[in-house]
Amino acid sequence: MRKTKQMAAAWWSACASLALAQDLLQEPASPGRAPGLPLFLLVLVYLLLFLIARTYLIACPSRALARAQLEGLWAEHVEGWEEGQKQEDDQKKRDAQEDIKECLQKARDLLEGRGFWDQIGAFLSLLFWNGKREMAAWALMHRAERRAVVLMEDEEVRARLVRGLGELGAFPKEEREFWQKQLKCALGLEGQGQKEQGSLSGCQERVPKEQRALLEEFLAALYDARDTRYARLLTLHNKAAWLLLVGLGLAWALGAFTPGLPNGLDLRTGLLLGFLGGVLSRLLRVVAAKELPTDYGAYWVPLFLAPVLGALGAVGGYLVFWALVEAQALGEGLKPLLSPPAAYGLFVALGFSERLLKGLTKRLEDQALKQEDQGKEKPKGDGKEGQGKPQDQQPKQ
Repeated sequence: MRKTKQMAAAWWSACASLALAQDLLQEPASPGRAPGLPLFLLVLVYLLLFLIARTYLIACPSRALARAQLEGLWAEHVEGWEEGQKQEDDQKKRDAQEDIKECLQKARDLLEGRGFWDQIGAFLSLLFWNGKREMAAWALMHRAERRAVVLMEDEEVRARLVRGLGELGAFPKEEREFWQKQLKCALGLEGQGQKEQGSLSGCQERVPKEQRALLEEFLAALYDARDTRYARLLTLHNKAAWLLLVGLGLAWALGAFTPGLPNGLDLRTGLLLGFLGGVLSRLLRVVAAKELPTDYGAYWVPLFLAPVLGALGAVGGYLVFWALVEAQALGEGLKPLLSPPAAYGLFVALGFSERLLKGLTKRLEDQALKQEDQGKEKPKGDGKEGQGKPQDQQPKQ
């Protein structure tokens, strides 16, 4: 019962917000106010909602995950070693411990900041998030984990190689097959008793020193593949932020400086209805989808861009639809869709369906090419009766 009331309250709240936005857009501009001010306020509100949602739902979870990994590595490789540091006599292991501690300390400074102003910068980086601190921190933590191989016992090295067989999905096909073969040969799990040409140990189980060296190289390749994938996802987020800013700026410019749409329609109303269509499209896809990608918030990108795409697509699609009707590329029965109130439903449909916008654009392109081809096929000459016929088929004098 409570859930039903909450859904009803959310529905009426959304309806009231849309009605208020519609009233703002339709309200005539006063003499002392710019004509594009209501639309500018709506654009600013959506931009603030985007920043808040990206900060709280993407940036904060990503940084919390990096901090949790950092705390685990710090407790395992720094706090545990400081207690038994006096008992360690191997210089190579002491150097590895110092390198690991330095890498983890740099990662902590990136995520939490050192000093007052650095902490302020770390906090502001969540609001204007681009992922550079998390990416650098993960690279440092991965280096620390590679250096920790020196401190592993022989049994731990072998167990980590076995675990690596289950992490080969991060590689492309050819590289995955290569590492699968190398790991199995190092563990003695493939081609036992046979020596592979060009290999020092064949496919027999390698000695712990060779396994340790192979593990270091495998972890370097594995973490490089993961860091590259994470960098690509961050690039996707940054591109989405740029496209969102450009789209919102273009929507405001259209509403503020263009005279309007054909048939007396208000362009700002078209933008708002297209925005509604884009939101409905993503809501239905989220509800109907069985599985959604969750890698570092990748699915948030189309959610952020869909309303802006719907708003711009509705206005652009309406102009294309109007051009097709005027060029008689579509039937005369569709002409009532260009005038209100049917035009309002067309705006929502164009904002809802990207396929409809692509279809209209393709239809207009085909019509333009068809008229161009017809212009090229016009006969040349003076237009006499026998023009263009073979000599033996022309009428005799």
